[in-house]
Amino acid sequence: MSQTQPPTTNSLAVVHDWLSSYSGSERLLAEIMDLYPQAQLHALLYSRSAFENTPLAKYSVTTTLMQRLPGIHKYYRSYLPLMPLAIERLDLNRFPIVLSLSHAVAHGVRTQVGQTHVAYICTPMRYAWHLQEDYLNLHGLNGSFAGWLARSALGFIRTWDRKAAQRADHMLAISEWTAGRIKQVWGREARVIYPPIDLTRFKPVNKRENFYLVVTRLVPYKRVATIVEAFNQLKLPLLVVGTGPEKPNLARLAGPNVTLLDNQPDEVVTDLMNRAKAFVYMAVEDFGMAMAEAQAAGCPVIAYRQGGAAEIVVDGETGLLFDTQSMAAMVQALEEFERRKNSFDARLIQKNAQRFARQRFRDEFSTFLNSLW
Repeated sequence: MSQTQPPTTNSLAVVHDWLSSYSGSERLLAEIMDLYPQAQLHALLYSRSAFENTPLAKYSVTTTLMQRLPGIHKYYRSYLPLMPLAIERLDLNRFPIVLSLSHAVAHGVRTQVGQTHVAYICTPMRYAWHLQEDYLNLHGLNGSFAGWLARSALGFIRTWDRKAAQRADHMLAISEWTAGRIKQVWGREARVIYPPIDLTRFKPVNKRENFYLVVTRLVPYKRVATIVEAFNQLKLPLLVVGTGPEKPNLARLAGPNVTLLDNQPDEVVTDLMNRAKAFVYMAVEDFGMAMAEAQAAGCPVIAYRQGGAAEIVVDGETGLLFDTQSMAAMVQALEEFERRKNSFDARLIQKNAQRFARQRFRDEFSTFLNSLW
């Protein structure tokens, strides 16, 4: 097939881990499917109702045996030990090119001689590697026999994961941080192609308003509770947008200066980013689309200096980075920002975000993938 000829229905398989909510990796998947609409989409499981009114709703999805397991859409993370088996049983033999988009097990799909497998990695599996304790705590598995079983299962998954990571012919990463993780745990090199941001969504106001913003899933490793405690101490206005198991805890912690909202439509989040004084973040992200989107809105970002934040934010110019995941460090960064808030130039911040433009991604990714046909 020539480099410029688009793939046919049986030319390209795209494999995602699970499709249960529309967030960062699913947005990246939607962009890839828009580039290759004839590709056949596969996933461990698919919750159709979660994708109504999203760009992925128009695609059919081939799922695995996991789709039929009881309670799968609510408790899919509890079935983690079954995921390697399920992903390996996907029958992809008729596709010359297989593209896996993986933050868990999708990179472990099996291909044969004559097929080309490209693994685009969001992160090596967090639950099995650097976030094992968060996973166990979230599911109440620490300090019990069930916890011992879970640790044993995660040990098995790490062994499988190292072997499965050797199957791909080409490996891509969404950030330099992820490429470093890939090298560390899998011993492989990966080319970095940053995910896309739709810069046209954002039109920042001339005078930013007096509230800080965080948009994220409310799970322990995001450290939103620590952010809330810092804002409580300083009595600064904070708006938290997101849902997740941490929300009841945040509701108990939040002072009158903190407002909690559930997930909001893109247009609402865009408007908030356009108006917020600054966007705050404390998690170690593999990339951090919300931080990049905030920069596209001309919004300064205050974040922990690890992971994708260090690649997205230019410290002192487009935001502030702090060095420890602690309330004291967040408080200090907020106090510094309050002193310097008028020194941040929205035009310079927006210019920084152009590195992640949608068209840049489409050109870079399609040039790479089309060269394989």
